[in-house]
Amino acid sequence: MKNSNRNIINSIPKCLECIDNLKELKNFLDDYTFLVVGRDNIVCKNYVFTLQTILMSSVLTLENIIECCSCFCLADANTLLRKYRDDLFFCLYIILYDSNVKNNIKINTSKMESDIEMWCKNSLENLNIGDILKTIGTSPNIIEVSKKYHLQSSFDTISKTLNNYVHGNGYSFYNRNIYYYNENEIVDFLSVICKNATYITVTFIFLLILCSPLLVMSTDYIDYLDFGETPPEDSQYWVAPFVENFIKNNIKMIDKNCYEYLKENTCMHFE
Repeated sequence: MKNSNRNIINSIPKCLECIDNLKELKNFLDDYTFLVVGRDNIVCKNYVFTLQTILMSSVLTLENIIECCSCFCLADANTLLRKYRDDLFFCLYIILYDSNVKNNIKINTSKMESDIEMWCKNSLENLNIGDILKTIGTSPNIIEVSKKYHLQSSFDTISKTLNNYVHGNGYSFYNRNIYYYNENEIVDFLSVICKNATYITVTFIFLLILCSPLLVMSTDYIDYLDFGETPPEDSQYWVAPFVENFIKNNIKMIDKNCYEYLKENTCMHFE
């Protein structure tokens, strides 16, 4: 059945387009993971670690989602997509904690510190995605955009879809023979996965910039220093071109005005 499903997917151009879009998303996150190497160090109590474990795992999860889509295993693809969402937003949770500590913001910091410490000990329990999103959405530097762009309601919609597949809330939410569906339905299923994966990723990057803008800084400033030269003025605020292109191409999924919001409300220089 798996091979039969794959053959049908390979015969539908719009399905292959969805899969190509997911591959581009994976390549973006892979590039971003490399970009932040050396500047993603986190200190939490007696622990020092980087974000690389979560980011690299998320890249691999995206690769597995692509494989599931390629053979029309919808339940597996959506289950992995929920993991992808949870991992990226736990990563953002850590970034927000680090930002709060550096800026002496005490809201939720002790709870976040305890959660992250238990994670470092491989003993984290009872921290669900709802708590993570609530903490992120009510933080001082994000609460305005969360309300302004209705992020909570958008994530609630995505969560309902993902949870239906994870919990098997109906016969349609299982891996099935592709012959149960017509071509338009097949395309629609893959399009939704692609759309949700992209929305999750662009929202993660959007909120990350608001929490810790230098995590999207281009390498120019550091490259000049490495070669013993004086960096151009304000080059520490230049955005990595591939990140800027990704935001330009996808930010409208949140709201077309989000790009202007970044230009007006962060220190980074967006074109």
